[in-house]
Amino acid sequence: MQTSVTRWGRAGALYDLVASAAFLTPWTATLMLDLIGAPLPDVMSLLFATLFGTVVVMWSIARWRRPEPLLIGIDTAGRALFSLWFVWALWHGQTPVLAVFLVLELFWGAAQLRALVRR
Repeated sequence: MQTSVTRWGRAGALYDLVASAAFLTPWTATLMLDLIGAPLPDVMSLLFATLFGTVVVMWSIARWRRPEPLLIGIDTAGRALFSLWFVWALWHGQTPVLAVFLVLELFWGAAQLRALVRR
């Protein structure tokens, strides 16, 4: 039987996998950044974008396979930090498309936190 934490943890992992898979390679990351209207990055920025994509995809797979409360709690804290960085980037004039990602991070963070608190 799946708990609420397991369901929300897996759902959040699936969202992260879908949202981050495009950042796995320099070629797909360039296409995605162009699609959202971000300036085309230099090689070093692209390296960090693909490192981000790789880590988030691997983390998503780990949470999908083992949606344990500890991992979901760590992920929830990470979502709070990601949200802070989205706000920071928006504050500094980056593409308004980031607001969509901010809303999604806040949604998944709140849903996971709620499940964790209620368990």
